[in-house]
Amino acid sequence: MEYKSQHKHAVVSLSGGMDSSTLLLKCINEFETVTALSFDYGQKHKVELKRAQALVDYLRRNGHEVKYQVVKLDGLVKLIDSALVEGGEEVPEGHYAEENILFLLGTTVAFILSSS
Repeated sequence: MEYKSQHKHAVVSLSGGMDSSTLLLKCINEFETVTALSFDYGQKHKVELKRAQALVDYLRRNGHEVKYQVVKLDGLVKLIDSALVEGGEEVPEGHYAEENILFLLGTTVAFILSSS
């Protein structure tokens, strides 16, 4: 059964991971229009951005309209001292304590915009 929200538009922060991809699919089912945003903040693992683009391409080929944009955050690398970004140290092997993980722009977030 298809459920439609009382709101018409959704904006999804699409990292390319499982959580944000699932959220994107849920929003496509529940909202009239969906915009997905990915952020290129100089991360070493560009595979995230490739996976996000591949999902959007797949959805479009299968009849789902998704607006998609990669937002470049040039200069952010200079402000971040992290092994996760270009120019940082190598990512160490092993267990990572929660306080050491860089959560850029928070976790997967969907902003539900009310229609005007």
